[in-house]
Amino acid sequence: MPVLLCVISSVRAFKKRFPQGEFCAEVKILNTLYITDLDGTLLDNDKRVPRHAAKTLNSLIADGVKISYATARSFNSAAPLLRDVNFSCPCAVYNGVFIVDPKSGERLFRRGFSENAAGFAREFFTREKILPIVYSFINGEHKISYTESDSPAVRAYISAHEGDPRMRKARDIEELFEGEIFYFTVIRGEKLPIICETFGNNEDFSINVQKDNYDDSVWHEIYDGGCSKAAAARRLKELLGADRLVCFGDNVNDIPMIEAADVGVAVENACGELKSRADIVIECGGVARFIEENERQKREI
Repeated sequence: MPVLLCVISSVRAFKKRFPQGEFCAEVKILNTLYITDLDGTLLDNDKRVPRHAAKTLNSLIADGVKISYATARSFNSAAPLLRDVNFSCPCAVYNGVFIVDPKSGERLFRRGFSENAAGFAREFFTREKILPIVYSFINGEHKISYTESDSPAVRAYISAHEGDPRMRKARDIEELFEGEIFYFTVIRGEKLPIICETFGNNEDFSINVQKDNYDDSVWHEIYDGGCSKAAAARRLKELLGADRLVCFGDNVNDIPMIEAADVGVAVENACGELKSRADIVIECGGVARFIEENERQKREI
């Protein structure tokens, strides 16, 4: 007996073509994994998941729908914002550097810089007198090392993390670069071309440069060249045994993930470059509603 694979985007077309079920076949619905970005996509302007969206997502998750997230945030930063959603599938944080259990934060996948790459970055930052925020493991503990800064954006970042046991003020450049480093962040009021050129042209590194969703600061995030939201999405798809990948995003660091997806979805507030690469554009805050509608269509076949 022939098998027709009914993908999400073709459900209506299938029903229109065979309204009476004349096509005698086994219909196999593809097992879908949905992965959403957080800031600007799932979260609202108050950095919250709207109540109605959280309720919808929890109902879908309880029904066995695979829903995950991929974010530039750390697990420690993301988890409090997502406390109203019962995520159960592993999720990607730090732009895919880690894949973690959404409840415990246990790292299921981790990839940092090689010794040579970390050394290259240190030499560059020292030479250019640019002191980044450094994310590393020191004696097995996750630490965020920083130095005194005149940058208002950096001071705001440090202030926002007051009391966070990961925060570590380095006394000098030697202390700043201690440990097994996996991530650098440089926050400024404008884009720094020398960082973009130096790390963007080196295959040992991935670099994401974009404006913050909530102010005008520009974040330069640098991590291992083998990591990205797209790479993490592919790993999650394989890990969870999904047949189909649907991804949601709004900013430039989401573009590779949108392109890697079987269906790439942009929210209406997304940057123009991402919208032009997406298959579908949905209303702002419409992630949960989109998933719910697609799952409903699948059940109606």
